[in-house]
Amino acid sequence: MRRVITLVLILSFIVAGGMSLFAQLGVSSQRALSETDMFMPLPPDEDGSAYFYFTNRTRRATTLSARITEKNFPGGPSDPNWFVQFCFSNVCYLDEGESLVRLQPNQREEMHIMVLPMAGAKIGEKASISMDVWPTSDPNMKETFTVYVAVVEKTELKMVIDSNQVGVKTEAGSQNVTLDVSPFIVAGRTMAPLRFIGEQLGAEIGWDNNQRRVTYTLGHMDLYFWVDQRRAQINLGPRFKREVALDVAPIIREARTFVPVRYVSEFLGAEIGWDNATRTVTVDFPRIVKSELG
Repeated sequence: MRRVITLVLILSFIVAGGMSLFAQLGVSSQRALSETDMFMPLPPDEDGSAYFYFTNRTRRATTLSARITEKNFPGGPSDPNWFVQFCFSNVCYLDEGESLVRLQPNQREEMHIMVLPMAGAKIGEKASISMDVWPTSDPNMKETFTVYVAVVEKTELKMVIDSNQVGVKTEAGSQNVTLDVSPFIVAGRTMAPLRFIGEQLGAEIGWDNNQRRVTYTLGHMDLYFWVDQRRAQINLGPRFKREVALDVAPIIREARTFVPVRYVSEFLGAEIGWDNATRTVTVDFPRIVKSELG
């Protein structure tokens, strides 16, 4: 079983003031996630959860209400190959519900949205689930959250620095892939051929020669990297767009474009490991965030 990690966002609301305050907790700034739009790559028949914590910063007690407003599945809202629910603490609902806990001032409530593409879901499919959440005492303070899901193949990559042999493990089995140029290190970052790392993680790859720009597309996620520029851009759905700084830029070597493995992999939803003794980088894809009920 994959290691379970925690991906947490905090929403603090002020009932009397009519405004919401957002902050991130436990999320690296390098991943540059949205406060309200989440991306989860998931293998078929494996669930994942997006977690949110709500804290009452007022002097007035309130419960929380939520409603799923859109289920954009490949076969429509009733697609039998997809299941979604949301839970306040350990009480779960399929479409609409209210937390059982009446939040006192400074009390916190957990909510998570659990999504399961069942065994019939196909690799490459994508879906999105949108929901509204509001303090029951003030429905006008409604906030909208969207979880975007891409169905991907579970994959593990093992790359050894300065070796052109890469171990690739999927559900179908294990094999060694030979690269024409080996991974190498620049400024403490492992660089790998842009097309290889993207294709192994199921992304479509684009190249704009005029801008010298690399594009990775996975589901509703678009990533942009520019050769010799220490910046990247992340687009998720129609609402979220952010540019982030990189500490190492993509470069061209031996007529091949190389990108920093950690940035590309983590932005697309993978877990990265490093063995200093063997100089081996491990890419475990996708990174799964599970609920206790899942």
